[in-house]
Amino acid sequence: MYLINKYTLKLEYLIILVYICNMNIYLFDFDNTIVKLPYPETIKHLNQKDSLDPNLGFRLIEKTKQDYLKALDYDPDGLFIILSNRISEVKVSLSNLLSTLGYDFEDYYLIDNGDRNKGNRVRRILGKYKNCTSIRYWEDKDKHIVSVTEAMEDYPEIKLEVIKTILTK
Repeated sequence: MYLINKYTLKLEYLIILVYICNMNIYLFDFDNTIVKLPYPETIKHLNQKDSLDPNLGFRLIEKTKQDYLKALDYDPDGLFIILSNRISEVKVSLSNLLSTLGYDFEDYYLIDNGDRNKGNRVRRILGKYKNCTSIRYWEDKDKHIVSVTEAMEDYPEIKLEVIKTILTK
């Protein structure tokens, strides 16, 4: 028998509050982090919806997929977000491709109004999700890692872990 009184209700309420107040965010780049591109990584290709056609021969980067599944298993209530320098106009095509690859993301932070700085988008993410306590970030490019790391200096209370994707030939 479970005794319910004002003290157990307060305790359960506090547990729920702590659970809600602590959020982990998982940020994933797309190009050469989730998949190896079947074409050169140029704006000419990246800004085209047809550049995300699943029939083009994208090769899944297995280590990133394993990390994604492990994080999802460990923290099913975490927030999984794409942080990519693809333009917002290709969001539906990107989402469809990711779905065929077995990924599901709650939100997409893509280039909007020409701002290619991922650090600025991380600031927007943290402005929206104020209860974030940690970020794990998968990325292949040093310049984006630096940008995000510099942005996170404004949030010393939030733990940042960077997982750098290194492509092998």
